[in-house]
Amino acid sequence: MRWALLLALPVLASLIAGPAHASPGLLTCSDVGGVFVSHGVDGRGDCEPADLRAACHLPPAQWPADGNYVAELMLTPPFPNGVLSNQSFVPILINGADNKDCWKLPAS
Repeated sequence: MRWALLLALPVLASLIAGPAHASPGLLTCSDVGGVFVSHGVDGRGDCEPADLRAACHLPPAQWPADGNYVAELMLTPPFPNGVLSNQSFVPILINGADNKDCWKLPAS
């Protein structure tokens, strides 16, 4: 029984880690002008604007009242090799954001 678990470990590890690189046709963080930012100790993180202007990195208390500020985008899996979550919604989200100039709209 232990040998079966040992044989399964590499497969499980690859499923958790995700692909070594993004699949063709899927949006990555860099495709939208972002960079991966790690949070915590396990390497998980999200996609945040690569633009260094202060307006692109406002704390939540300074976000516009209308709620249309995109501070970060989620990745699946949430590691540097992840792709953007909700692929079809990303262009709509960025285009409607108050800070859309902090991001880069992907080519359609």
